[in-house]
Amino acid sequence: MHCSTAEALFDGRLEGTLNAHQRARLDAHLDGCRSCSAVLEELRVIDALLLAPRALEPAPNFTFKMMAEIRSMPLPQRVRATWPWMFALYLALSWLAIGAWFAIGRPDGHAALTIIAGSLQHLVAAAAGVARALGSTTIAGIVTIVLVADAALLTGILYVHARFARRVNA
Repeated sequence: MHCSTAEALFDGRLEGTLNAHQRARLDAHLDGCRSCSAVLEELRVIDALLLAPRALEPAPNFTFKMMAEIRSMPLPQRVRATWPWMFALYLALSWLAIGAWFAIGRPDGHAALTIIAGSLQHLVAAAAGVARALGSTTIAGIVTIVLVADAALLTGILYVHARFARRVNA
């Protein structure tokens, strides 16, 4: 019998499901092969460890030690909400970028600003519809703040564009 054939029979030997002929052949191989005997012995030890019931007990004073460690940890700090500032910065920079693009003297700048102003009116109507549909004054307030900021930035862009247009034409 080869070692690979014997290894395939190890589970049956440990579980006692081998027939008499298979068991005799395996025993003959184990008598002559030290490595297979060592592997089978390791499997017996592992099975014994896995089958033995074990009760896990926590260390003495586990709760006291754990609570002392928790008490020594720093208190959690409230995280300040930075997203409104990040949103305002994004809004300002995006409108400044658009304004700079128009201020460079694009010939279609005035027409594009007129389209943006018209789109802003549609956005206001859409925001009001969303606020009514959701029935939330908080959402309506947030949308209103965003739209006012957009309108203010758009007005600034129109002013800067008109001023640069006068300089370019003069």
